[in-house]
Amino acid sequence: MSKKEVRANMGLLPTAAIWGFAFVAQRVGAQYIGAFTFNGIRFLLGAVSLLLLVYVIRKKGQIQLEAKTLMKGGVIAGIILFAASALQQIGMSTTTAGKGGFITGLHIVLVPVFGLFLKQKTGRNTWIGIAFAVVGLYLLSIKEGFRMERGDVF
Repeated sequence: MSKKEVRANMGLLPTAAIWGFAFVAQRVGAQYIGAFTFNGIRFLLGAVSLLLLVYVIRKKGQIQLEAKTLMKGGVIAGIILFAASALQQIGMSTTTAGKGGFITGLHIVLVPVFGLFLKQKTGRNTWIGIAFAVVGLYLLSIKEGFRMERGDVF
């Protein structure tokens, strides 16, 4: 394994930790401020971070960005991300952080399912992996009997 691959793999640990801790922050934040205020602050911090990163990368000449393509992709991704985050944050006000993480983690199941609609074949190992992932997420996230609440639907 190259140094670059090792560094990339080592970056996955803090990424997973931050992703997991975010559900606790969302749950606590939902008790004090509205979903849109929470997400507004969250995305403002993210936007500032990305703008600084783009500035540094552009200054070094590592990437060339075409403004029209960047804006089109950014707007489409932003709308989808806004809708998903708003619904998730609304749901976090009436469910547990564990359930929120479990339900959100199930997106890994949707990728090969959507692939089937696009006529992409998915191998047996993928389906086995999905089964293990779903069981693992359930065991990690759900403590008391799993029952649906209003927030789970969001």
